Amino acid sequence: MHKNVSKQLLLCFLIVLSQAAKAVLVPQPIGVRIAPLTQGVVAGDTVIDSSELLAHEQTLQRVIEQQRILGAYHPELAESWLDLAHEAVRLGQSESAANLFTQGLHNLRLNAGLTTDSQISALSEWIAVLRRLGDADGLSRQLEYRYRITGFGGSFATDQSIEYALEYFDHELSLWAVKPWDAVPRQVLKFTEHLEEVVDRACEAGSANLGVCGALVKRRLQMLYLIVYAVEPYIEERQSLPIQTQRRISQPSITDDRLEVIERGAFRAGVRMLERAIKRVEDPNELELALTDWRWFFGRTAGADEVYARLSDRGADGISEPVELPHGLINQSAVGYTSESDESAAFRFRVTKRGRVRNIEATSASQNSRAKRLVRAALREVRFRPAIGPDGLAVGFDAEKTYQLTR
Repeated sequence: MHKNVSKQLLLCFLIVLSQAAKAVLVPQPIGVRIAPLTQGVVAGDTVIDSSELLAHEQTLQRVIEQQRILGAYHPELAESWLDLAHEAVRLGQSESAANLFTQGLHNLRLNAGLTTDSQISALSEWIAVLRRLGDADGLSRQLEYRYRITGFGGSFATDQSIEYALEYFDHELSLWAVKPWDAVPRQVLKFTEHLEEVVDRACEAGSANLGVCGALVKRRLQMLYLIVYAVEPYIEERQSLPIQTQRRISQPSITDDRLEVIERGAFRAGVRMLERAIKRVEDPNELELALTDWRWFFGRTAGADEVYARLSDRGADGISEPVELPHGLINQSAVGYTSESDESAAFRFRVTKRGRVRNIEATSASQNSRAKRLVRAALREVRFRPAIGPDGLAVGFDAEKTYQLTR
């Protein structure tokens, strides 16, 4: 009897051990739960005179009457709709502005074509408005639309098409960092595979797009950071659901399988991509630093000190002080971030030579307790690039920073 119980206990232990071995603990990429607080521009309250709203409404009625006379899609109406849209934004009429921009852009598309300068210019103006309004979903749709009609990553013939592509990728990456993936795995997979294809085309030997290769590589690396952190917990959660629940999930298992394959090969894929790009770009310092950070993030620290020291001698930024990883890959977007004062917390802490956070202490007793608790917990899971001393060796560093919650 005693032997049977011992065998059962041993079997349970082995099962638990195998499951623990299966799970891979990955540090938390910065920007997923918390992000360093940056000072933003706070818009002041604007007082709108009621007479201005009345004048705007009267102008709108005149344009509607003009449309009735000239016809719904007369080319002269496009400018009127767009002027009204900008005025609606100034007057704080966001919903009206959205409708007016849509009307003006639709008129331009019908009369001038999809890719004319006037249509792209108006679309870019609407994108700027959506960004100011904080409409993340609307902004995502319009950025993707502009990206599609200006090349969809097939070629980057102009600096403008490169700018549009990078703006689209940066926005989408900022969304994937803070939104749950369980309801949209197909979209995650589609975006991941498209970004990989674009990088492959831009960085292939003899490509005319080698100038943009490094910028695109950094965007794909950002996605790989998110994949290695998010996919495994998502897959394990799906697999732990009851069979009946799994059958009701609309997403086919092939999507999960594909994401799991990408996650398992993400580290090597990132190394191969960076090593290939380093050989082809004119100034490889930034990508060499990104590669060393990528290895460091996964605990592959062998040889890192030498690379950090060499890049420090070359004057690379951010070497003397520790920085959260990933660092310097994309311009952090404020999409999804909470900038309320009570949703941020300031801490004093020490970053060890291994890039670990220790001795975390809040620097203000008046901070919101929820934010303080969540930021502290997230900060423990962040991996830092260590500070590099004058002798080129990693050193411990006492830091004090303020972080905001991102979700």
